[in-house]
Amino acid sequence: MAIFDYQALNSSGEEVSGRIEAANEKNAVSKLRERGLRPFEVETVNEKVFNLMDYVPFFGGKIASAEEIALFTRQMATLLKAGLPLLRAINILEEQTENDDFKRVIEQISQDIQGGASFSDSLRRHPSVFDDLYVNMVKAGEVGGVMDKVLERLSDFAESAEELKTKIKSAVMYPAVIFCMALVVVTFLLLFVIPTFISLFQEMGVALPLPTRIVVGASNFVLGYWYLLIGGAVLGWYILKWYYNTDKGEHNIDNLKINLPIFGSLFRKVSIARFARTLATLIRSGVPILQAIEIVQDTIGNRVVSEKMDDVYDSISEGDTMSEPLHQSGVFPPMVTHMISVGEETGNLDGMLARVADTYEMQVEEMVDGLSSMLEPILILFMAIVVGTIVMAIFFPMFQLVQVVG
Repeated sequence: MAIFDYQALNSSGEEVSGRIEAANEKNAVSKLRERGLRPFEVETVNEKVFNLMDYVPFFGGKIASAEEIALFTRQMATLLKAGLPLLRAINILEEQTENDDFKRVIEQISQDIQGGASFSDSLRRHPSVFDDLYVNMVKAGEVGGVMDKVLERLSDFAESAEELKTKIKSAVMYPAVIFCMALVVVTFLLLFVIPTFISLFQEMGVALPLPTRIVVGASNFVLGYWYLLIGGAVLGWYILKWYYNTDKGEHNIDNLKINLPIFGSLFRKVSIARFARTLATLIRSGVPILQAIEIVQDTIGNRVVSEKMDDVYDSISEGDTMSEPLHQSGVFPPMVTHMISVGEETGNLDGMLARVADTYEMQVEEMVDGLSSMLEPILILFMAIVVGTIVMAIFFPMFQLVQVVG
């Protein structure tokens, strides 16, 4: 996301100015028009939004989790479907929400609606909780008079996305635990075990073989420069985070992610699944196609894929198809573009996109399971080799000591 300075006219014809965060200039203009402004000058500031919490690991957090927002949406849809008025449904959900921060947001939404604001406008005032996708789908539901159905689609979308994310996390959890255990064991051996044996060998005057000298050197380095290791890791993390928060850095890292061997295919499939699922949900909810493309740009999760949406937007604006620029992008496989082309020809674009999303979400799950199964023995073998090397480095001098004593 980039920052843009803008100058615009409000509904009274007065000139206003300010800054807005958006994926690109077109998206910035669209967001300003949604606010009732008529922009006549929009310029990029060429900087990213600075958020201190983005640079502080393990601190801060969102006002509401994805699970809480999905539950709120599902319950809201159920209450509206049961015939309750919107304001009463919001007040009921406010009372039963346990998250105090989220409760205050719902309370503010209720007050805004009582003051005459629409549901979508009241949600738009809380971008940290309700993103553009959520707000625009609610707005489409208001216009079409199908708020309960739109909220059901929103909750289905949120639950599906969270389920996929949970499966990915659970699949990589075991390999991550093994790696952390290996790191802890190696650190313990280098800091506490190796120094004890080395002092014993030095007292006995035993000549240390090469493997032992290498392990001793590693142990001495960790003991003497542990602060450099920790500081270097923290500094490297901050530099990488800062670089990713620049336009060039985000583009380069996201491009690297989708072109990595083995894992690049996984990142690419995740982006395609998110693109298809988001766009299908927006179209089914009645959001105009051009506006849906802009929202997809903000939520797709990969800068390289997001930039390809500019060509899609231009193609649709000129009355052409969506499938052709997707095919020329080099990011979307032919199977995906052919299915989208068929959907455009038959008038069932949302249905084809939903099938693409189902297919790729299934492929992502299978690939994650396969990678997890492959990584587990590799990490176990790695742990055995590292720990075994250290143990053997300790035993080599002991063998020599036994021979000397004998």
